[in-house]
Amino acid sequence: MNKFARFVRSPRAAVGAALATAAAASQAALPDGAAAAIAGVGTDVVAAIGLVIVAGISIYAAKKLGQKMGWL
Repeated sequence: MNKFARFVRSPRAAVGAALATAAAASQAALPDGAAAAIAGVGTDVVAAIGLVIVAGISIYAAKKLGQKMGWL
């Protein structure tokens, strides 16, 4: 008999399956307002990350331009 078959028949597997089932059943749904707020934060985070990327590219471009023009 292989190890997997022995594990499936073991009491540990039964306890693990019971705990996983209980954990899945105990999760409650979010209220509509909370789900909308989480979605709204997601769009704000994307905008903030975009601004940080644009600022980084601008700083890099200004440094490169300064080096090429002999200002730095």
